[in-house]
Amino acid sequence: MRRYIGLLAVASVALLVGLVTPQERAPSEPKPDSNAAAFAPGRILVKIKDNAPADAIVSVNRRNDARLEERIPHSRVSVIDLPKDLSVAEAIERYEASPEVEYAEPDYKISPAVNAPTPNDPNFPKMYDLYNREQYSGSFDADIDAPEAWNVTTGSADTVVAVIDTGVDINHPDLRNNIWTNPGEIPGNGIDDDGNTYVDDVHGWDFFNKDASVYDAADGDTHGTHVAGTIAAEGDNGIGVTGVNWQAKVMPLKFIGPETGYTSDAVKALNYAVDKGAKISNNSWGGGGYSQTLLDAINKADAKGHLFVAAAGNGGSDGVGDDNDSTPFYPASYDSANIISVAATDHNDALTGFSNYGATSVDLAAPGKYILSTLPGNKYGYGNGTSMATPHVAGAAALIKSQSPQLSDETIKARILESVDKKSSLSGKVLTGGRLNAAKGLGANTAPVILGLRPKGKIRDRTPIISATVRDDETELTETQIELYIDGRLKQGFSYDQVEDKLTYKSGKLSYRRHRVQVVADDGQGLQETRTWTFKVVRRR
Repeated sequence: MRRYIGLLAVASVALLVGLVTPQERAPSEPKPDSNAAAFAPGRILVKIKDNAPADAIVSVNRRNDARLEERIPHSRVSVIDLPKDLSVAEAIERYEASPEVEYAEPDYKISPAVNAPTPNDPNFPKMYDLYNREQYSGSFDADIDAPEAWNVTTGSADTVVAVIDTGVDINHPDLRNNIWTNPGEIPGNGIDDDGNTYVDDVHGWDFFNKDASVYDAADGDTHGTHVAGTIAAEGDNGIGVTGVNWQAKVMPLKFIGPETGYTSDAVKALNYAVDKGAKISNNSWGGGGYSQTLLDAINKADAKGHLFVAAAGNGGSDGVGDDNDSTPFYPASYDSANIISVAATDHNDALTGFSNYGATSVDLAAPGKYILSTLPGNKYGYGNGTSMATPHVAGAAALIKSQSPQLSDETIKARILESVDKKSSLSGKVLTGGRLNAAKGLGANTAPVILGLRPKGKIRDRTPIISATVRDDETELTETQIELYIDGRLKQGFSYDQVEDKLTYKSGKLSYRRHRVQVVADDGQGLQETRTWTFKVVRRR
């Protein structure tokens, strides 16, 4: 019997489709980034209490020699111009002392948190996997540091990644400019121009249906389209999403139909990719047991300098991840030098419950939960699975190949594995103990990280200790590279422990109201990070 191979989205393709309807949102839609670098001098924002007259702001302004600049529509907030002799900090204290005022605050300037390229694709803020700013209630910086990677390169059209999978919707507006074209084939002439036995294989081949159509709506082809978008959806084109690599060419090689494919067709697809010069392939599939035929094809690809990126698998029928060290999952578990085996993490850098793992057999992890990407029919949606984690690694490999085309598959693999972000949740679970970092794989500088913001919420202590963890993986930060603001005022006298990466500040006596804290860290190499948060001092009951 022919061994069949399944897709590695959780609980098969049917569940992937269920997760990625175009109107669906992942749990807790992303929060806007509240970071800010400074505030406008000479004006503040003031909200009048709901039970106060709407024109109460007029009398408060009169008492402070200030004037109303404008009212913010659909709110009780006004922009107030201050007299020259009244500072923003003093004005906030005066206005909040007025019984009609609910709060007053600076009019903060909003700027990117990282001085690195971010695309204008409208759904990019939802892509925590590339740039995590606590979307979906996730952990800050639990991402692959894509913007810092793009500071080095956004990719190259000369880099080709074979997507060995279901079909790919090559007319999707976020994919069509990044689809590989066979230079040796004349479209539609019914002739095998390049002599490779495949007639009119202009954009790849469908080994399942044995024709040149690499996308069949009747077959679904959702999985391959989603994978392709994560690798190389066109970046900075003002629509949809962005791939890890903005410009790489996707070579669609379909060998899986609506449910399964076969080893023989997988081998044909891989051989095609190698023959046509693709140096990287994404393989978000597995099952069917050990195959010498497939192993030989992978090793043959290695001899041609081809990197084979493979999904570690999503456990068995129970949907719970298995240990590949004791229960191998192929092709990811073959002991071939050119294979990178990939597990899946979530928005908190935790290994997902469905992901397979292996301290010696799985190389690293990458984000694989709530992954937003392309879907057939000009749509977009979310997917879960090691299938979704794997194309992040393939895309990162393509960035390295774009930066340094002469590098071997062995060197690219080493760079990826040596540059992971170590995570305690992955220690003993994957060989490297870490999650993919695309920027570090390129040798790029990464931005400072600010975590552990305290205090938050409501507190009763009027003299709280304000603290945060401020670290940088490449730079040993000093106090001179960090700024602390409380309610818009720059504060001196905080301490910074370089061993613990800990900023600590003992505040003076604070008033009973909401307070805003801002920490700015500059690595001195062109990258800056800013975190802003609030807490409220309330009276003891």
